[in-house]
Amino acid sequence: MSNHLQASLNQDQLSVQHYQKDAVQAGVVHLGVGAFHRAHQAVYFDRLLANEDEQNWGIIGVNIRPQDSQAFSRFIEQDGEYVLKTMAADGETNYEHIRSLIKQIDGAQAPGDVDNALADASIQLVTSTVTEGGYYLDENRKLMLDHPAIKGDIEGARNTLYAFLYAGLKKRSETSKAKITLLCCDNLRHNGELLQAGLMQFLEAKQDTELANWIKQNVSFPCSMVDRITPKPSQQHVDDVQSRFGVDDQMTVMGEDFIQWVVEDNFAGKKPSLDKVGVQFVQDVVPFEEAKIRILNASYTCVTYQAALKGLTYFDEAMRDEELHQYFKDFILQDSIPAIGDSVVDLPAYLDIIAKRFSNANIGDTVERICSDGYAKFPIFVFPTLEGTYRKGRTPNKTIQGIASWFTFIQLTNEGKIKTQYHEPSKAEVAAFTNTAEGINAFVTDSFLWGNVPTEFPEFVTQLTQAIHTNMEKYA
Repeated sequence: MSNHLQASLNQDQLSVQHYQKDAVQAGVVHLGVGAFHRAHQAVYFDRLLANEDEQNWGIIGVNIRPQDSQAFSRFIEQDGEYVLKTMAADGETNYEHIRSLIKQIDGAQAPGDVDNALADASIQLVTSTVTEGGYYLDENRKLMLDHPAIKGDIEGARNTLYAFLYAGLKKRSETSKAKITLLCCDNLRHNGELLQAGLMQFLEAKQDTELANWIKQNVSFPCSMVDRITPKPSQQHVDDVQSRFGVDDQMTVMGEDFIQWVVEDNFAGKKPSLDKVGVQFVQDVVPFEEAKIRILNASYTCVTYQAALKGLTYFDEAMRDEELHQYFKDFILQDSIPAIGDSVVDLPAYLDIIAKRFSNANIGDTVERICSDGYAKFPIFVFPTLEGTYRKGRTPNKTIQGIASWFTFIQLTNEGKIKTQYHEPSKAEVAAFTNTAEGINAFVTDSFLWGNVPTEFPEFVTQLTQAIHTNMEKYA
């Protein structure tokens, strides 16, 4: 594949960073080489490698899931190289030839090779994108020891990232003994703390106190905040790259033009100078996480059910709907930003950036996708604004409107009255929320969703009940 791509480099439209790949040494192991990693962290490292004194930060890409082995074999065939296509809201499109993944290991087939890589002293950083569910933690940060995947790993299998980290770090502690940083890049609040909590509980279950003590002395777990809308890979973009550049790249990945990575400055060993290529190193990631979760994720969640009730298919259509665009701005300006209060992040400027990103018709993010899993999303994304607004002595009217639209959406999908399908893993919990006095009361007082708000601020129960009745009449 690299030869094909090399031949196309005289094309103005395909950009490439100026470094010799064979001069690059690996300094990073990445677990979980999905589309997001290839559109995000791999891009930052590709840019970093263009600096002559930073060429020891190549990435070893590791697959840890047997179900991904087939797709990963194509990636190995392509020597870890691919084209990243970025599309802006105004239609401007750029193509980059990414080469930072200098070695590939299918850990599902050769776990020992992953152990050797993790034990190598030249590896200073382990990054991971294994999705939110890949950490097997409950809401109290307790490792799900009864889960078959975790149970199997404690007995010596290789199902989860904990099994790979355990074996690799054990070998490292016995051989090179070099310090190392484990940097979680999944979309979780306090993600470094969660990775640390899960791994240390795993070691406890393995009864390996020696390794646990070594990790406490030699390993750090910085938190990070990552952001770039990256849709599922699509044949459309593969075909585009093929016809445009004559390149057979089955691993083409597409993302929006916006990209952000904020990392807690907490490295046990050497630190890559990623700040040279736009990464922000900060003492505290929390303000950036809060801005993203309470403004970006919460507005996405509150707008999407209203978009579904209007019969819209794509989220960018919601941003062009006058009523919904106004709601989007009002929710953030009247509820989200006041509830956050003072922040090191320029929140009004962040609102403008998000409005532009959400309007990008090239992304093709569906309302149906964003409507899924409402029961898990509202406590994480929307609850902080709900509670924070009441605590400041205000009424979160726009938040309540968003919550009421979710309830209405549940009813109308149950009745088959709208075309958007509802994919809800917590079906049993949501089943109690019927369109009866009892069902509405169960919804507005649900402590998993709304915590202590219904008891501490009883007006919430009245206000949300009223909003539900108004909404149900509107869409009946």
